Amino acid sequence: MLRKPEHYLHLYLGCHTNKGKLIGINKQIVFTQTERGTIAEHDITEPGLFIKPFLKRLNNISREESSELVKMGFSIGRPNGYSFSPNAFLFLLSLHVDLFGLIASGLAIDIANKDKET
Repeated sequence: MLRKPEHYLHLYLGCHTNKGKLIGINKQIVFTQTERGTIAEHDITEPGLFIKPFLKRLNNISREESSELVKMGFSIGRPNGYSFSPNAFLFLLSLHVDLFGLIASGLAIDIANKDKET
């Protein structure tokens, strides 16, 4: 399970978080940028600090994104679930799709509900 931010945040560089846009990570220091362009440093080992990326669920991607994903090698098969090529995996990350159950675990915020949770 990906409980520690240093295990998953780097995969979502460029996404928005509850602290601003995620623009960099260096060991335990996370860099975010506000809408005004101010850059802030956050020590993710600091007790009580939670940086939650705003991610979307796979079922919330657009029709166009879904078509592109299928072209890249994504498929749903039963009973084995999802399978995808490396390009499809990277494409999903670029869309900021929650691939690791972070929303369900409370470690990320569903982008569809972000106004309710922030």
